[in-house]
Parts: sequence; structure tokens; C-alpha cells
Amino acid sequence: MRLHGRRTDPPGAPVHRVFETHAKAHPGRPALTCGPVSYTYGELNERANRLAHWLLARGVGPGSVVGICLDRSPELVVTLLGALKAGAAYAPLDPSYPAERLRLMTEQLAHADLIAVSPATSALVEHCADKAVEVAGLDLDAFPATEPEVAVDGESLCYVVFTSGSTGAPKATAVRHKGWYNLLEWVTGEFGLGADSSNLMISSFGFDISQRSLMAPLFSGATLHLLPSRSFDVLMASRLIRELKVRTLHCAPSALYLLIQRDEESGGEILASLQYAFVGGEPLSVSRLESWAKNNAGSGRIVNVYGVAECTDVSSFHALTDYADYAAHGVPIGRPVNNTDLYILDEDLRSVAPGQTGEICVAGLGVGAGYLNAPALNEERFVTAPLDGGRDVAVYRTGDMGYVRDDGELMCVGRVDTQVKIRGMRIDLGEVENAVRSCQGVRDAVVLVAGGEPNGGEAHLAAFVIPEPATDGRAAELDSRALRSELLAAHPRHLVPKTFVAVPGFPLSPNGKVDRRALAHQAG
Repeated sequence: MRLHGRRTDPPGAPVHRVFETHAKAHPGRPALTCGPVSYTYGELNERANRLAHWLLARGVGPGSVVGICLDRSPELVVTLLGALKAGAAYAPLDPSYPAERLRLMTEQLAHADLIAVSPATSALVEHCADKAVEVAGLDLDAFPATEPEVAVDGESLCYVVFTSGSTGAPKATAVRHKGWYNLLEWVTGEFGLGADSSNLMISSFGFDISQRSLMAPLFSGATLHLLPSRSFDVLMASRLIRELKVRTLHCAPSALYLLIQRDEESGGEILASLQYAFVGGEPLSVSRLESWAKNNAGSGRIVNVYGVAECTDVSSFHALTDYADYAAHGVPIGRPVNNTDLYILDEDLRSVAPGQTGEICVAGLGVGAGYLNAPALNEERFVTAPLDGGRDVAVYRTGDMGYVRDDGELMCVGRVDTQVKIRGMRIDLGEVENAVRSCQGVRDAVVLVAGGEPNGGEAHLAAFVIPEPATDGRAAELDSRALRSELLAAHPRHLVPKTFVAVPGFPLSPNGKVDRRALAHQAG
């Protein structure tokens, strides 16, 4: 089964060239704010140009990688743009990560020419002290404020992000300019984003969604606002969204739930300006979105985006409209973005029939350059298959399972590697989570395997549930017996969790996703 994205002309320029076009046409337009600091497009462009010339003088250029270990700050954006202007790729080294995690990441960037740091982050990469440079302290006045003449094309690398690996070691994933340009051109064109489409970056810098959050406003000529906090602070984010009248957000659903909760508590004042919330990275809980979406009909729209870092972040999308259908059947991940094809394939990489479940594989401009220093993994995930009547097609195997509905919308139903065996029965945790979420009185749920080795006892399914609040204002309660009965009426016993734990909310990772490892500690 194959889904085609709309075909557009090939990308004509690297993404930072589009930013430069805005800077030349509207140098006085506000480009960046972070706390009390603000830059116009002209000022930001000149600062990035001077840093690019400094990098080139130091030997950093095409083929280089610049590590960026900085908090959300003006220096982060200047360094990112400066690296791109010098022809290099940049690699986010998120300071919210533990030092040991950063050490594993920098080991995969052994050829990185430089790591940008600040006094607050330098200790996190002290193992790379010989490459660390405090960019805010550089004297750049002697370097030109004009754009450097550096040849960069669509095949050049623009950034390297890290994804989780099954072995526990992060994987360095390289993205090309042509894929990033295609993504940004799609999101700005599809949703009409322009100079008034301001954005607040609230997600972790190391998250692939953050690269879109950083560059989409600068690509469209809008203002980029940075949340001046190392971790996600819902109170600060809420205040800034309201005061700055932020129009777009790119974040994980879990972060949006918290903002919606604050908005509802404030009487709808916080998110009144919001035009689009682009969410992805984890399944959506419809009940945590529905009331806000219905109360804001015609204004704030929620767009469910699907993709993987290896394929430039977003491969498909679905703008939410029919909440009754979602409550019954789940939220689609939609249709492909521009210049992207999605294939649903079986284990032998053969196309499945319409409606059948298979692995979601991505082809097109968004497919990245692969993992750094991991040839065996590249051979496993970036493959060529005889598709489209025998034509060899290069695809990336996402490991996500899905099927195409009769209306042509793609549904994601879990992962190949989230299938577990309990008492010999194969179970997809995503399927169980969707079943629990559909029950009465459940606002959201996460299902994990508890017990078994090394904890002892028999392995079983444990559901962590956020109950729906009571209508009379009382604290939400969870009726585990009623939940189990409702599930047993529609699902086999092996798909029904043994334990149900009521929680007020889920712990979040630095990326803004549910921290399943922290929940697993609670499960024992």
C-alpha cells in the first residue's frame, strides 16, 4: 500500500538563505526575543555572519560539524545560523541532558571541529574541553558583517540530532538541507505561515521537533521567541504566550496538555492568540484536547504530525476536526507531506493490501543521510526494495506499524519493538493503551510491563491512568473494577492490565514526552 505526497519543485536554496532574504528585505522586523533581549532580522543576520567568518577562519566549513551545548538563548540561534552560513552542520547537545549522556553523544561526534558552550554549560562537556568555545565571549567586530560565500547544496548536511537506541546508546542521525527545506516549505505553505506567525520554542533543544520550532518562524519571516529556561516551565510558557500573543507552537502533546490545563484555569486567556499547535512524537489523548478545541473552534487548530528524526522530523500530518470519530477510532497520522511517499510493507518488504497492517516506510526528499558511524544499522534501516511495479525504491524502515483507512488516512497502531510476550501471548502495548484510553472516566493512560525479572514475580500489564475530573468539582477517582469489566467486555483477557494506578499526571522527559522509565520505577 502506498500514499503519495504532493509533488513540488525541488528545493532551490539552503534554509538559511531564505532567512537571509527576509533579513535583506525587512532588516528592521523583529526576529528573535529571549527574556529582555531582542534582535531584528538585520541584527541577527549580521551577528551570524560575523560568527560564520570567524568559524571559517578557524577552519570550520563544509563537511564540519559544530556541537552546540547552550541553553535557550540568543547565542544559541546565532551559533546555529553561523554554523549553517559557514557550510557546516550543527549538532544539538542539550544541556538538560546528564553529563554522561552528553559524553556518549560527543563520542559519536569525534570529528566535530568545535563545541559552542557558555559558562553555565562548559562543565557538561569538560571531556571535550579542547574543542569548547564560549561564543558569547568572542570579539567578532573585526569580522565582516556580510554573508560569506560558501557553496552549500541540497545534499549537504544541515544538522545532526540524536535518537534513542535499543542498546541504550544514542544514535547520531544526519539530515540534509534538501529535506529540511522541503519540510519548512511545506509547513509554511500548507498552513499559510507568514510574518505574523510568531512561535515560542518550548521543547528541548535536543529534540528533533525543536529544529523545526527554531527555524520555521525565521523561514517565514516571523518572530522566534525562546523560553528562557533550561527545562519546560508551564507557568513561564503560559505567561509568554499570553503576553507575546504567540501564534504557533511545535511541541509534544504532553506539553500542550499542560498549557491547555492552564488556559482552562485562566478562563481561556492564555491560548487566545494561538493559531496552530503542531504536535507529535507520541499518541494523542483526545479527551485532553477536545474541550479546548471545541471552545476555540475557528481559531486555534491542532495538527497531528508524524515522522522520525531519520526522515527530517515530519512525514505526514492530520489537522484535527472530528473529535467524536477520534474518541471511537483514534487520531490518524494522516497523509504524506510534500515530496514524500509512505509505504505500508510486510516483513519481506512487500506492499500489503489496503486496510492491512504493516510497517510504515518512508521515501522521498525527507529521507536523511543515515546514522553516523553505524554502517550495520544503516543497512538495516535505510534499505532499497522493489516497489511500484518492481522499481527499486530507497526507503527508511520506521519500525512503526500502521494501516490505511478506506478514506486514505494513515493510522499508526504501535511499534514493532513495543510488542511484548507475557505468558507466551504477544501483546502490543500501544493497542492496550488505546483500549484503556477509550474507557469511561479515563482522560489518558500509559501501559507498561511490570514484575518479572529482575523484579521478581509474574510479569503483567500495569496501566497508569489519569482519571477524568468529577463534574461536581470533587477530586478525580479511579474505579479499577469498572475499568477492568469494561475492558473484558470487548478485549481478550491477556490484553487487559492486571493493575490500574491513578496518577495526577505523567512525568515528562526533557523532550516533553512521557517519561516511561520514570513510570516503570513506580511500577516496580
